[in-house]
Amino acid sequence: MASVEPTIAPTVAAANSSKLAWVALHTTYANRSQTDVFSLRDQLARVTKESRSIIEYLHTIRSLSDELATAGSPVSNPELIIKILSGLGTEFREVSTAIRACDTAVPYEELFEKILDHELFLRHEDVRKLSSPITAAVATPTKSNTNNHNNPRQNNNSQQWH
Repeated sequence: MASVEPTIAPTVAAANSSKLAWVALHTTYANRSQTDVFSLRDQLARVTKESRSIIEYLHTIRSLSDELATAGSPVSNPELIIKILSGLGTEFREVSTAIRACDTAVPYEELFEKILDHELFLRHEDVRKLSSPITAAVATPTKSNTNNHNNPRQNNNSQQWH
C-alpha cells in the first residue's frame, strides 16, 4: 500500500493478494461500459479524411480501433479497411476501387502504404500543375503600321506626345 497512488488506494485496499488488486484495477479502469463502446463505434463510423493528411486520418482511425480492442470490442481487419476506404473521399477513388477489387483482404499496413503513396502522388501532381510555365503572346506593331500616318489611332497618339 505504501507504493500505491493515493487516488487508487481505496480500489486495492480490500484486496488480499496482488492478483486481486490487479483484478480490481482492471475492473475499475480497463473495462469500458457498453455506452463507451457505442460511443467509440459511433466516432469511428463518423471519421472522414476531409482536410487532414493521410497520416492524421489513419492515426485517428487506428487510435479509435485500439481503444475498441482495449474495451473488448475489437474491429476486424476487413471492417477497418472498409471504414478507411469509405472515409477517404473522391480524390482517392482510384486507389479505393483497386483495393476493393482485390480477391483477398489487404492488411492494414499495406493499405497504409498504398494510400500514403497515393497522397504523395496527388501532392506531386498539384505542384506540377502550379509550376507549369505560363505563356503569353505579345503583339508588336509591324513596320507598316508604325509609319502609317493615315491610322487615326496613331495620329491621336502622336498628337498626345507632341
